[in-house]
Amino acid sequence: MAFYTELVEVALFYFVYKRRIIDYGILGRLLLIQSYSYITYGVENLFFQLIGKQDTSINSMICGFIFVLIEYILFTKTTVVENLDNEYGKVYFFLILYLYFGSIAVYYLANYVIKIDILAYTIAIIIIIGQLIFSLYIYNNSKKIRQDKLNLQQIKDLKTYTQQLESSQRSLRKFKHDYQNMLLSLKLSAKKSHDKELIDKLAEYSSKILEDKVLWQFNDVDNVKDELLKSLFISKLNRIFQDNIQYSFECRNVIDSLSNKYNAFDIIRILGITYDNAIEESLELGDEARIDTMVYRENGELEIEIKNRCRITDLIIQDMRKSGFTTKKNHDGLGLANIEELSQPYNDIFINYQIKDGWFTFLMVMSI
Repeated sequence: MAFYTELVEVALFYFVYKRRIIDYGILGRLLLIQSYSYITYGVENLFFQLIGKQDTSINSMICGFIFVLIEYILFTKTTVVENLDNEYGKVYFFLILYLYFGSIAVYYLANYVIKIDILAYTIAIIIIIGQLIFSLYIYNNSKKIRQDKLNLQQIKDLKTYTQQLESSQRSLRKFKHDYQNMLLSLKLSAKKSHDKELIDKLAEYSSKILEDKVLWQFNDVDNVKDELLKSLFISKLNRIFQDNIQYSFECRNVIDSLSNKYNAFDIIRILGITYDNAIEESLELGDEARIDTMVYRENGELEIEIKNRCRITDLIIQDMRKSGFTTKKNHDGLGLANIEELSQPYNDIFINYQIKDGWFTFLMVMSI
């Protein structure tokens, strides 16, 4: 009955405090506390058996005070709990789930099913703790590998950005030099009354250079100083450019960094999903496709608007928010549903969708 009572307790706390349909962060915290209780009880029981003393009320109170102090330090001064809120939180949750059932199994086997000796009990506790340490080691290495992969992608994106800037600077310097020579020729030609012909040639030459898409591929991206956000924009704009989709990117204000109140990876994933949907729709649309991005900052708020031309204009936004909705063949249809789930924990993030005059518009407003 104690086991079922604890399950009811966990369930009640979960349903009161959960922030989304499946909230691994809240459930993981509850299971972590329960697991800690089982492990500390096992360690306490083993300790008194090893020293040959009776587990009296006084001794239990002393041990309880020590374990609560350790629990406070562990859960508030380390990243044990915070790991549930990062981009690898779901994987970390399953490690906690494994620890929870493992600790329950040892506890109930040792106390209610079979009476095992001290040596076997010690080995069981060591195995549980050893498996926990090993699991954390695997988790941290997996996290490091993913982080290194992300860093390499950021370096690759920034390298592409740098190379494009260098190429643009060379083109502009060359254009400036040629333009000065053209102006000098124009001055000389004006004296011979052939200025009309030369001005037309100068206009044609200027248009050819200034309208080069490569020259403006990452226009305004330099105003985005946040590394993750900048890397995302560079990556998506480069993909749009490579797919020959018409686009524009405007960011006239300097964006230093995202607010610490948000998990930056949630914001990046939301924007990444939006761009991927826009690119997929644009590839289906063909020559008429276009993707426009506007990033604006004012009065402590950051607005990001991503617009793309779309084929179907009679869609209902509420239907598009549902998991499984898609207009594409062989597609999961989880785009907007994922966005809804990622944004749900944040009360001060406003997200709106609109379909009007053949355009799909995504707008996100948040604090900065």
